[in-house]
Amino acid sequence: MATLKLSFTTLATPELSGIEAIKLARKYGYQGIDLRVSENRGELTLAATRKQITEIKDTLKSEGICLVSLMAYNSAVSSGNVNWMRMEDSICRHLELADRVEAQSVRISLEKKAPEMDSRAYCDGVLQSLSIALKDVPDGVEVWIQNHYNHLNAVECANLVRCLNHPKLGFLLSTDHCLIQNEDLEEVLKEAKGITKQIYMADIIRIEKGYEDVLPGMGQVPLMEIYQGIGGKQFKGWITLKWENIWRPYLADHEIILPFFINYIKEHMNDKCCK
Repeated sequence: MATLKLSFTTLATPELSGIEAIKLARKYGYQGIDLRVSENRGELTLAATRKQITEIKDTLKSEGICLVSLMAYNSAVSSGNVNWMRMEDSICRHLELADRVEAQSVRISLEKKAPEMDSRAYCDGVLQSLSIALKDVPDGVEVWIQNHYNHLNAVECANLVRCLNHPKLGFLLSTDHCLIQNEDLEEVLKEAKGITKQIYMADIIRIEKGYEDVLPGMGQVPLMEIYQGIGGKQFKGWITLKWENIWRPYLADHEIILPFFINYIKEHMNDKCCK
């Protein structure tokens, strides 16, 4: 049986520095962390200095925490502006940063096809851009494509990963977005099994005008069904708390959600998974 690997994204800790968040990961019993690369309250930017990178690496090492992914807000295809070279360049620059800071992966999402774009041309462009970006992936770094309700859904992302069939390319399943996009869960799990590298655990409840985030296990997302469908105890990837306090400051802060998630995992998955 594989030992569960738990991380959290710093969407849950917007008021903290990367170093502070890494120390919290160890404090609460996580094995990994996912840092944001962004000018908007990111722990790193593409212009990160050698000193900043060294401080992050040294803290990861001293705390015994793995840098699971850099969350890239990569340039992509936008309506009326099909700029594939910009997309390729953005992915490559994030990969270079991931290599410098010793991250396992770069998380990306892909924009939906603009209504006026030909479907075949869009898919061909995405595949070509990813193929080019993947040619120079540093050793020890991968690219993981995340489904997102503003972008491609889970089945679309999984199909892209399977189509490219590249050893450095994987799928990152965001559980809440499957429900938001009204996807067929059986189909999602069928396509995602075997290629999923990371599961973002996030729960929601539907309301009249959209949805609300709730604590894991208290909403309408069948988190344990998804976990079992991806492989259950045989799943060797990362199980990651996605709690978007950065965009919704009214949500419970990290002092509540971080230990809550650990206890939720202990109760529902495997009480030996945590320190």
